[in-house]
Order: sequence, then C-alpha cells, then structure tokens
Amino acid sequence: MTELPSFDRLLWLAENDPKKLDALQKKLNQEVIEESAASSKPKLISLLDHLEKKLSLCKTPYQRYHVVSNMMYQKLSSLNEVLNRPDEFYQHKAKVLSFNSTEQNAETKTAR
Repeated sequence: MTELPSFDRLLWLAENDPKKLDALQKKLNQEVIEESAASSKPKLISLLDHLEKKLSLCKTPYQRYHVVSNMMYQKLSSLNEVLNRPDEFYQHKAKVLSFNSTEQNAETKTAR
C-alpha cells in the first residue's frame, strides 16, 4: 500500500500541485477498494462514484469539506440508529415486486 505523505507535504501539494494530490487520492482509494473484502467492493465503488460526482460540483475546498463531512455524518447517524435501535432498523423491509413482461404487455393492450 502506498505510504501517506506527511501533513506538510499534503498541504504543499494542495496549495501548489492539486492535480498531483488528486491523483494520490484516487490511487489510495483504489488500493483500499482492492484490499477490501469481495462482498464490500461493489458498495465501496458505488460510494466512491457517488462521492466523486458530488465533489465534482464543488467550486471551493470548503464546499468539498462540507460535502464529505455531511456524508460522513449521515453514515454515522445511520450506524448509530442501527446500534441503538436494531429492532426498528430490521422492521424496515422493502417489498420487491416482479414485473413479468407478458403481464405488462397484456395490461398495456387493455389500457389502450
């Protein structure tokens, strides 16, 4: 795994070479995903993609900080609810509906 540079070096990169800092961040993100359990990889990739899309809309470093901070707060809040009220968490279940294409075609024809 790539060694994380010192704080001073990261600060220097942020001020003088933000593209290099961004490349380092992406490299470290990919290394973490590669080293994670196979069952966690799809969720981590999705989370990273979601984060990158949100961050791409930011115009200032403060906005980027705010987006990341809010996402972390939401995740910690969800974890807190699961840990403190597991019964309520497990009561929330989604009903999965299957759509059969032949049923849809029949309904579409009768609707016309």
